[in-house]
Amino acid sequence: MGIKVELAQIKPKLGDINYNLEKHIAILSTSSADCVIFPELSLTGYVLRDLAFEVFRESEKAINKIAEVAKCAVFGTVKEVRTGILRNTAVVSINGKVDYVYKFYLPTYGLFEERRYFQPGDPLKDLKVFEINGMRFGVVICEDGWHPEPIEALAMMGADTIFIPAASPLRRLDRRLLIQDNWEALVKAHSLMYGIWTAFTNAVGSQEEEFFWGGSMISNPRGEIVARAKLFEEDRISYYLNEEDIRIARFFSSFRDHNNDFHKILSNI
Repeated sequence: MGIKVELAQIKPKLGDINYNLEKHIAILSTSSADCVIFPELSLTGYVLRDLAFEVFRESEKAINKIAEVAKCAVFGTVKEVRTGILRNTAVVSINGKVDYVYKFYLPTYGLFEERRYFQPGDPLKDLKVFEINGMRFGVVICEDGWHPEPIEALAMMGADTIFIPAASPLRRLDRRLLIQDNWEALVKAHSLMYGIWTAFTNAVGSQEEEFFWGGSMISNPRGEIVARAKLFEEDRISYYLNEEDIRIARFFSSFRDHNNDFHKILSNI
């Protein structure tokens, strides 16, 4: 048992919903994958600032158009969860049915300022596990992957695969791309600790003053990067995620020995 996934590493046009929608539909219409994962805020672009207040209505209308053509897709948008309250959202569309995942950790440091525009998700309400072709998966958005709790919780809830749509900008370029090394370490670590497939789909190209580096990747449950997208250009990569690799990884790990007492300590700190 398993699923074929495709990571659609695209360059969204900032605020141009129609252009981005057409790109989504074109990819979904030509994909042979069971599920296609797009980057964070793929329908709107990432560096929105006050533009978020203008594009959310149009981006919400585009969701149903994607659901009409997608067997399974994960893509990003801005959603109004109550009047005047917006969230950075990953849409999960499976066989015409739509659900939503919200970003929990909103980066507001350095070049990031998400807290000015978005409300964070509520872990007690918004952690969700989905299923396609017998494989259960969870979704976390970019910054959530830099924290252990969201993916740990989803793995304990039964997710065998984690998708991480991201909009990770270029930070430092020496002889190696440091942010790529950082993300590779995170993706491998999540896979190793929980015996899961982890798929990171990054945006690419320029938006305002920021440049997104691409480099989408997939780690198997043994912490090995088995598929990589190109750097600095649009790309599409596919890979088959099988259940047997999860089983083998967990037979030879301590995934089964989860001690909730650590969380009791953390909740009182």
